[in-house]
Parts: sequence; C-alpha cells; structure tokens
Amino acid sequence: METIKKYLKPLFLAGILLLSVGCTNSEDAETHAEENGSEENIRTVLQHSFTGPDEEQEKLIEGPEDDVEEYAKELGDYREENFKPYLTERFFENYLVNTNRALMAQSLAHPNYTLSVENIEIEEEEDYYTFTVEVSYKDNESNESKTVNVEGHAQTNEEDKLTSIQYSNFEDLRTALE
Repeated sequence: METIKKYLKPLFLAGILLLSVGCTNSEDAETHAEENGSEENIRTVLQHSFTGPDEEQEKLIEGPEDDVEEYAKELGDYREENFKPYLTERFFENYLVNTNRALMAQSLAHPNYTLSVENIEIEEEEDYYTFTVEVSYKDNESNESKTVNVEGHAQTNEEDKLTSIQYSNFEDLRTALE
C-alpha cells in the first residue's frame, strides 16, 4: 500500500497541475480569439472594400442593363455575401444599403484601375481599432502599379461585428485614381 501511495501521489499532483495549466491556456486562447474576431472582421471588410473591380463588381458598377429588379437583387446579394456577416444589422443598413458604399473604391477605380490590398495593419485602442490599408492600384493600360495608404478607425460590438468604420484620408485614394 505504501508503494502505491508513493507513486500515485506524484501522478495525481502532476495530473492536477496539467489540468490547471490546460484550463488557463484555454481561457487565454478564448480571450485571444475574441480579440482577433473583431480584427478578423475589420480585415475582411477592408479587403472587400479595396479589392477589384472584378467581373461581378464591374457589372454592378455599370448598373442595370434592362431589368432593374434583377440588378437590385444582384446588388443586394453582393452586399449580403461580402459584408452582412461582418456588420451589425443597423450598420449594414446605414452604411451599405442606404448609402451604397459597398463598391465605393471600386467605382472610383473603374475602368482605368484595378485595386488590391497589399497589407492591413490593425491596432486595438481602448474602445476602437485603428487601421492602415496599403492599397495598390494598377493602371489597366500600362500595368504600372502604385500604392496609397488609407487610414481610419472602426468599432465593433461584443459579437465582434462592426458598428462603425471611418476613413480619415479616403480622399488620398480618390486623388490618386483621378
């Protein structure tokens, strides 16, 4: 019996130690995942906002050919697929549906340029995030590429969905594409 206690006690203590370390790490991982959820959603929205126009986006930018209802459905589907999962319902309605900002940068680029995101830096502040997006714009005729940084800040809710996004120097992109 003494031999069993001799070996069982250290194994039992090691098990408790491993269990407590494992629980601590999983709590840290959950906290980190929550922090990254907001950043991931911001990154996705910025990626969709500053990439293109591709063929689908060009069709939406050029507007309806004949069937306005079909065009409205396609535009709605595009917004829902590319933005709605990352935004609160209210922000989705105010930012994209009521103002049609889903294709704002692509509309400026079309037909002369194609936009792509080279890098996105996001920093968490006290109650919001700041970001810098390095946007590459390629001249469709000469294939010459240049970049411009678009900066701003975004806020998210406890579900990591965006509640607002503001660009502090969007005019720099507009000027570069003129």
